[in-house]
Amino acid sequence: MAHPIINDTITGAHAEKQKNDNPETRHSIGNIDPNKPLQTRIFAWHDLGMAWAGNTINTAIFRHHGVLTFEDRQTSAFYVDATTLRIVQRNLETETIITADLAGRYNLSDSHNCINLGVDREGFLHMSYDLHASRLRYRRSKCPNDISAWTDDLPMTGFAEDKVTYPTFILPHHGFPLTLLYRDGVHDKGTARMKTYNESTRTWLDHTSPILSGAEQKPWTSNAYWNSPAIGSDGSLHLSFVWRTHSIGRKALVNNMNICYARSFNNGVDWETSRGIPFQLPITQVNAEVIHPVSPGSNLMNQCSMALNSRNWPHIVYYADWHDGIPQYQHVWYDGNCWNNEKFSARTEPFALQGFGTLKIPISRPEILIDNRDRVYALFRADVTDQCMTVCRLSDSNFSADPKDKAYIHKITEKAFGFAEPVIDRGRWQKENILTILLQYNQQPNGDHIKDIAFEPVYLTDVLLE
Repeated sequence: MAHPIINDTITGAHAEKQKNDNPETRHSIGNIDPNKPLQTRIFAWHDLGMAWAGNTINTAIFRHHGVLTFEDRQTSAFYVDATTLRIVQRNLETETIITADLAGRYNLSDSHNCINLGVDREGFLHMSYDLHASRLRYRRSKCPNDISAWTDDLPMTGFAEDKVTYPTFILPHHGFPLTLLYRDGVHDKGTARMKTYNESTRTWLDHTSPILSGAEQKPWTSNAYWNSPAIGSDGSLHLSFVWRTHSIGRKALVNNMNICYARSFNNGVDWETSRGIPFQLPITQVNAEVIHPVSPGSNLMNQCSMALNSRNWPHIVYYADWHDGIPQYQHVWYDGNCWNNEKFSARTEPFALQGFGTLKIPISRPEILIDNRDRVYALFRADVTDQCMTVCRLSDSNFSADPKDKAYIHKITEKAFGFAEPVIDRGRWQKENILTILLQYNQQPNGDHIKDIAFEPVYLTDVLLE
């Protein structure tokens, strides 16, 4: 359905806002002593209404982008139910929120089918949704930065669009157009491809070569899972990723291996290592640069997060087994000379990534933030923080932290969020150092074998890290 229903503006009981006494400094993080205890302050809290919460389809960390700011409007989207996709748009000056519903048939029983947003250089919104190793589903807004009317489902180029997963919109930057990175294939036999958008013709163009691929490997195929792509101040595009092969043994252990890295200075056409050595495309397990080795069956989680500091040096957060076999949050970073790795959690309970589909895991994948003074923060929801959304500061000399030290870790809210993962507005953070999070309490049964129909409120929340 091309024309959505425009809902009432969210006001009154549906919107709560904690105002700063000084509106002139509301959007400033201020001068912060890194030796002082970490604190967070919520200054805007919007209740967007009830929505599907039977799994993490609305809060998967690999939503690129789940929340998106363009000019003075912030846009997000989520599934209300199996027939309603809701788009919300917030005016950052007035704090009013409007919503628009797209009626359709949506498969909510697969948490991979999340909604991903982009915006082109003319301000038209782009959306890909409801797919997992299936035909591309994609729409564009009919007017710039306007959620009121959308095209019907469209193809892009028609090439390699039958088994699409993880559509990742890379926003326009440094003169480069809106770009889509996506997987063509399945979890253990996949290829990462890219397409770029031409505003003048309103058409997409395929890159001539795949970026990452394990689809042709012998005797076992594989697939590369990437973390959130990062854009440097010099226009560089950075990718970090792990390789997935077949599952291991009778317990079907998930087999992600090694953390790898590549960067591009021409928006993904050519790629090189961190030392500037060019890759022959596609990058495979054979020629990939391994920046941190992780053994098979070590509970290494895929699709975590990456960010760059002011020198365009990458920082990556993820989780995997520590030396004692207990999964811990960990941080890989480049210091200009070499890659380093350190843990920043102190969990004591083991768990195993095993089985198929989305799993019921006691900790979320972590998100990473670097502010305009190169302070590094990790954002996560975990058993050791009572399933509350939590931020941890990693800004001392070796980017480690004592997870029991309250100077380094702080719960953003006291509310537990089940199995939700952090979905943030990366663009707004980079521009203003304001953290906007889409929050919802979610269930997550193993393999998405959903037994109970569940609905919970969705919140859009602004946080200052102080």
